[in-house]
Amino acid sequence: MDMTQKNSILVACSVFFFGFSAASTAQTNATAPVKDAAQTPPPVGECASPHNAIFTLVKYLQDDSERDPGHAAVCISRDGLEKPAQDTPRLAIKFKQVLDARGLYVIWDSLPNVADYVNASGQHIYTLFPDSLPQMNYRLEDGRWLLTPESRDKINTLYGQTFPLNLEDFVANLPDTFQKRILRVQIWQYAGILLVLLTGLALRYLAILLFRRVGLRAIQRFTEPGWLHTAVMRADRPIGLLAFAAAISGLFPQLLLPAAITTAVAVGMRVVSASSLVWLGFRFADALCDFFAMKAERTDSKLDDQLVPLARKSLKAFLTIVGGIFILQNLNVDVDSLLAGLGIGGLAVALAAKDTAANLFGSVMIFLDKPFQIGDFIKIGSHVEGTVEEVGFRSTRVRTGYNSLVSFPNSIVTNSTVDNLGERRYRRYKTTLGLTYDTSPEQVQAFCEGVRAVIDSQPGMRKDFYMVEFQEFGPHSLDVMVYCFMDVPDWTTELRVRTNLNLAIMRLARELGVGFAFPTQTLHVRQEAEADASSATTAELAAIISEFSTGGTFFLPNGIEISPGYDPKPPEENNET
Repeated sequence: MDMTQKNSILVACSVFFFGFSAASTAQTNATAPVKDAAQTPPPVGECASPHNAIFTLVKYLQDDSERDPGHAAVCISRDGLEKPAQDTPRLAIKFKQVLDARGLYVIWDSLPNVADYVNASGQHIYTLFPDSLPQMNYRLEDGRWLLTPESRDKINTLYGQTFPLNLEDFVANLPDTFQKRILRVQIWQYAGILLVLLTGLALRYLAILLFRRVGLRAIQRFTEPGWLHTAVMRADRPIGLLAFAAAISGLFPQLLLPAAITTAVAVGMRVVSASSLVWLGFRFADALCDFFAMKAERTDSKLDDQLVPLARKSLKAFLTIVGGIFILQNLNVDVDSLLAGLGIGGLAVALAAKDTAANLFGSVMIFLDKPFQIGDFIKIGSHVEGTVEEVGFRSTRVRTGYNSLVSFPNSIVTNSTVDNLGERRYRRYKTTLGLTYDTSPEQVQAFCEGVRAVIDSQPGMRKDFYMVEFQEFGPHSLDVMVYCFMDVPDWTTELRVRTNLNLAIMRLARELGVGFAFPTQTLHVRQEAEADASSATTAELAAIISEFSTGGTFFLPNGIEISPGYDPKPPEENNET
C-alpha cells in the first residue's frame, strides 16, 4: 500500500470520526431550548410562527420517547389530501430525512418567532432554506403557519432525488438486532459506512486504471509520447482521490445517518475534492514546466532557464490560492468579507511585508539587468562566491565551492557589488618567480625567454598577450614577473592548465640550471686585519663603466641573442600559424 492509498483511508476515517463525534455530542436539526425574548414574548402555539412550526416538525421526529410523527405533521397543510392522517406523518418523516441527508442545519436563532412575519415581498411566506430548497415554503393561513400544499407535494420528489437507492423498505425488513443503536447510530448503518468506504477505495483503483489506459492510448494515437505521458502518469493519483471523494459524497447520504455526520462528511469530501484538484493542477504544472525546461536546455540563452522555475512557483501559488478560496467557501466562510478585511488591513500588511516586496522587486531587477544567469560563477560583495543555481521571487541560491547552498535575499543581491566571474573571457594568472642571486645574467634572460616559449606552446593559454620580465632585485631573490591569461571555460580547467604551466616552468628551470630562491640571510664575519680598500684603481673603474655606455663592449640594450625571444604575437599572426 503506497502513501497515497494510506492518505485516502486516513482522510476517510478522519472525516467519519469527526462526523461521528459531532453526532454523539449534538444532533443537527434537533430541538433546542427556546430563548426567552427580551421584550415581546413569542407567540404561543405549535404553528403560531415559522419558528414554532419548524420546531414542532423537528421535535417530534427525534429518536427518543417523544417521537410522534403524527404530532410532527400538524404544521403541514392537509388541503387536497385524501388520507391526511396517514400521508402527512410519512411526508414529515421524509422531509426531516431530506434535511438531514443534505446536511441542512436549522439555525434556531435565525428563525422568525413572530406571528405576523412578512418577507421582503410583503407576503406572509417564509422559506426555510432559500438557496438549497427554495421550493419549500411556510405560509400563514387562518392564523397558523403551515407548509404550503405546493411545497408538501414536492417532498416525494425531493426524497427520490436525495435517496435514489430508497433503502426505506430494506431497512424496515431488517431484523431488530441490526436496528439497535450504538451512540445514536444503528448497527446496519455502521456496516453501511464500512461498505461505502470499501466502495470508494474500489472506485479509486478503477478510476486510476481507466485513466492510465485511456489517457495513454489517446496520447499514443494523437501525438508522440513525451511530456504528456509524464503528465498522465502523474495525474492518476489525484484523479483516483477525486473519484474516492465523489463516491463517498454520493453514497453516504443514502445511509440515513444523522445530519451531523452527513454534513461533516459532505464538507470533508468537498475539501478533499478541492485538494485533489489543486494536487492535479500541481502535477500538470510540474509536467508542463518540465517540458519547457527540456526546451530551455536546447537553447543558448540562460534566461529561459531562470524563467521556468519562477513559472512553476507562480502556477503553484495561483492554484493554492484558488483552491484555498474554494475550500473556505465550502466551509461557509464569507470570502468577500475576508477579502474586505484584508483590504482594510492592507497598510499593516504592506508595512510588515516591505522586505518581501523589496525582494520581489529585486528579482524583477535581476531579470531586467541580467547581472548574472543560472550557471554563472559570481561573488556577491564580501559575502560568498559560488555558482548560481536558482533565482526565485524572494532569494537567489548559490552553490559554494565547499558544496553548501547559500540563499541570499534578492534585495541584498541587487544592493551589493556582484562580480560575475563566469563572464570572464580570460582568467588571469600573475605570479613572481624568485631566482637565486648566483644566477648569471644569461641564465636570467634565457629563463625569461623560456617561460615565454612555454606560455606560447601551452594549450589553454592566451597567445596574443603575456608578459615575462625580470622585474626587480628582491631582498633575497632575482624577481621575474609572470603575467598571463588562460582561455578556459571553468575553474576546474583553469586549475589543470595552471598546473601544467607551473610544471613546465619547473622543468625549464631544471634544464637551465636555475634555482629558485627562498628567504635566507647570509652573515659575513670580517677580520680587523683585512684591508677595506678595493684593489681596483679609479681609472680601472672608470674604464669598466665606459664599456657599459653607448658603443661600449657591454652595450646590449636588448640583451644578448639567445633565442627568438618568444614575445606575444598579434591575433592575426596567431591565426596564420
